Amino acid sequence: MSLKKLAGIILLVLLLFAAIWFYKTYKTLPTFPAYENPLINDNGQTVNVSDLKDRYVLISYFQTWCGDCIKELPSIDKLQNEVGNKKLIVLMVSDEKKDKIDRFKEKYCNTLNYYQSLKSLHDMNIRVFPTTYLLDKKGAVIMGKLEGYDWSNEQVIQLIK
Repeated sequence: MSLKKLAGIILLVLLLFAAIWFYKTYKTLPTFPAYENPLINDNGQTVNVSDLKDRYVLISYFQTWCGDCIKELPSIDKLQNEVGNKKLIVLMVSDEKKDKIDRFKEKYCNTLNYYQSLKSLHDMNIRVFPTTYLLDKKGAVIMGKLEGYDWSNEQVIQLIK
């Protein structure tokens, strides 16, 4: 086998591994990380997702600079209004500083509940924003999406009702 052919095969294998890594890192929903991560609410109190049973939970990991996160907010707000607080709790979670989250909340949607993550989202393998999960009343993930999604669609509403 010629050296040129061998170099071509090695390059092809490296490109394949790079493509697999990219897909796994940026196009695959990470394992739900929230149970090991306490959140801080607007009042500075600690909230654990594992304590939020008996209601559906929509938890969206976002960044204040993220365009898709901003685009997704109206559909999350509409879903919350459609199904009500007794059936669904929405957690908007960022690892950014509280003042940044507060400015984002005031500018784009102040009707949802915003929380600060104590852990870095990157350390929890969340690298695509928004990364959003819908949990059933027992806390199991029943739906998850990367990037923007219309959470107020009929399929999601029927899952919750």
